[in-house]
Amino acid sequence: MADRNPGRALDVVRRVEMMCDFIENPAVRTAVEQAVPVTMPRAPGALGFDIPLWVGLGAVGLWAALDGFSERAVLPDPACPTCGRHCIPARFGPHVQGNEGTSLAELEDLRHLYAHNYAGEADDEYFGTTVPRRRHVLARGKVAQLTCGAQFDGQRIQLDLPHLRAYAGVARAVLQRFP
Repeated sequence: MADRNPGRALDVVRRVEMMCDFIENPAVRTAVEQAVPVTMPRAPGALGFDIPLWVGLGAVGLWAALDGFSERAVLPDPACPTCGRHCIPARFGPHVQGNEGTSLAELEDLRHLYAHNYAGEADDEYFGTTVPRRRHVLARGKVAQLTCGAQFDGQRIQLDLPHLRAYAGVARAVLQRFP
């Protein structure tokens, strides 16, 4: 029986977004100010918090929430004309508005970039030198401005907290369209 209640997926989106709240919490900001030596940038990275990595893994979590919901809701699962796989943009295509479809395509590419690669750095395997891999938005050697505001330089991306918030907002908006 299909479960079209997005509540569980929305809860995952909320929890992923809470990673931003943690880093932005005044107590964490105070700890950074007090603990980081004066000679270093007063940022969470100076204490070992790799924000771009956290954000990338958060994007993977958002993708997982959408994927989990689509399976349980038994959404149609067509092969994507862009990548040839059964991906999030293809499954949620009928439920997006404005540039949300592009954001979901970016999230699909970012999921592969972080879940199957090295923290936001695309290598030959990501682009598929032995087995060609078609990506939705990211292309080897081509700069891409993403809907979240981040820029892929053709090989790397540096995500930050506002980027994760942007993707969480898209995931939330799409999921909330389900009864």
